[in-house]
Amino acid sequence: MNGYELLAELESIVKDMVLVPNGWLPEDFRDNRTDSVSLADLERKCDSLESVETDHQEEKREKDRRIELYAQMISNDQEISYLMKGS
Repeated sequence: MNGYELLAELESIVKDMVLVPNGWLPEDFRDNRTDSVSLADLERKCDSLESVETDHQEEKREKDRRIELYAQMISNDQEISYLMKGS
């Protein structure tokens, strides 16, 4: 085992050992079965939340994309045509 693998294993062990009291956490992050949550569990929860795009975020991204395309049409002196979602 090289040094990087040892450090990764140490990091994993420390994250499992360090516990955060439920009272310090927002409701969504609490574990009501116990009085605390490990850093490893909190990290997994945060990672799962980051990968999911909300409906609002998806709609905002789509609007921004269409606005950019409309701006390109205007700058190229083209007639503005309606763009459907995802087109």
